[in-house]
Amino acid sequence: MGLVGEAGIVVLGAGVAGLTAARFLLERGERVLLVAEALGEASRVPVALVNPLRGRRFTLAAEGERALEAALSFYGRFAELHMGVFRPVPEGERAKVAGRLGGLRHRWEGKGVLLEDAFWLEPRLLLERLAEGLPLLRARVAAWEPPYLVLEGGKRVRGEVLVYAGGGRGAHLLGLEGRHTPGLVLTLLNYFPRAISYRVYLAGAALGGSYLPHEEQPHLPPPTEGEVEWLLAGAEALVGYRPLVASAWRGLRFRLGPLPGGRDLPYLFPVEGGFALTGLGSTGFLYAPLLAGRLAEALS
Repeated sequence: MGLVGEAGIVVLGAGVAGLTAARFLLERGERVLLVAEALGEASRVPVALVNPLRGRRFTLAAEGERALEAALSFYGRFAELHMGVFRPVPEGERAKVAGRLGGLRHRWEGKGVLLEDAFWLEPRLLLERLAEGLPLLRARVAAWEPPYLVLEGGKRVRGEVLVYAGGGRGAHLLGLEGRHTPGLVLTLLNYFPRAISYRVYLAGAALGGSYLPHEEQPHLPPPTEGEVEWLLAGAEALVGYRPLVASAWRGLRFRLGPLPGGRDLPYLFPVEGGFALTGLGSTGFLYAPLLAGRLAEALS
């Protein structure tokens, strides 16, 4: 079958990881072609919270400070960043949390800590701006056969280097396994200019939270009454009332499974014909610029 595209580096996937990687590479003078069915999918959440202090245990993400610095520098060129994430901290846990903040800029306020360089942004506008000027072929990929991507219908795209930056939907192309976890974000009639986060988060006109572990499955079920209640109860615990819901967004996140022996598979790793940048789960917006920079360095 015929060749419908060719470039030095072909990036499969146009979520935040793929678009960020393609933009980095293009700005370094590489010939890049992006292949995707559509912009975003799981990355088109109403609000993205970029916060390296994770979960109710206040764990600082691996290389969280460096990742946050890279995210601030990169995203600030393309989107408005709404600075500051407030995290309530129970009185008895403050000493422990203070020891976990590393070098993050912060200040203690009232019942919690304000992470001054953490932020939220609106992903849809960010993704559209990242895509400006990038060669994009809208197509579904049926097979990974380096140096080719085989499209549905049999036509091919050729790249000297292939980069897989898709999520779980195309992970089977490389034989990757992991967890598919659906979650829910409620869009609100209320507006929260400064993000607040503990179990759930409120930022802008959005209410979201950690994806519920008992809902792991490779498809998108409709929102359940219990899931909506879980989010609203969490919001009420944060601000003292239940915000007014306008609509709902449902998405599916993919996190790679562990390798034998319990060692976590890295998010950026070599594969046949190139590299994979995938499996970031809820940390995609935090890590994408840091890992895209490392990918660009590896290919230079």
